[in-house]
Amino acid sequence: MKLLGVTIDFKLDFNTHISNICKKAARQLNVLKRIGTHLTRLSKLTIYHSFIMSNLSYCPLTWHFCSEQNTKKIEKIQERALRFIYDDYTNSYNTLLEQSKLPALKIRRLRTMALETYKIINKSSPEFLHNLVNIKENSYNFRYKGIADIPRPKTTRYGKKSFSYEAAKLWNSLPNEARSLSTFGQFKNFISTWCFSEKCTCSSCK
Repeated sequence: MKLLGVTIDFKLDFNTHISNICKKAARQLNVLKRIGTHLTRLSKLTIYHSFIMSNLSYCPLTWHFCSEQNTKKIEKIQERALRFIYDDYTNSYNTLLEQSKLPALKIRRLRTMALETYKIINKSSPEFLHNLVNIKENSYNFRYKGIADIPRPKTTRYGKKSFSYEAAKLWNSLPNEARSLSTFGQFKNFISTWCFSEKCTCSSCK
């Protein structure tokens, strides 16, 4: 069934949804390529951000826990777009990301997850979300503060691949100073440059 633009299947693997958004983004990219000879690079980037990227980043936390194959499928769309925009068919995807100052789509979703986790922990999100992530309570002065309590899932698909589990692990992977930031603005500025490359151990990064 389709709910608010997201196709949900009974296995929660989101194969159909990923296939749909990739097809839609690919069609839009083909249109961009046809008119690209009449556009500047800045115009191409603007169109990419406005139309194609909007498909690849709509409700990302809903389908973030899709398979690695689907994750690569989405990244391939962005890679194709950047290769066309910069007329670069030789350099690596990482080089294109650096040139465009864009994160990988997976990193973009992890940053969104971190921002939502901050709001949940600091009770600035809707009240019905407050129990999704909880901070451990103890009276000892540990080296690491503000550590989230990681749930003990019974299964991988419906346990480890859930917001409660991965958000807690993601939060714990952040440095102390980030978890201690007092305002959402400060945290957002920090997360905008954080790539989760060294410490994150969530299933999406393995």
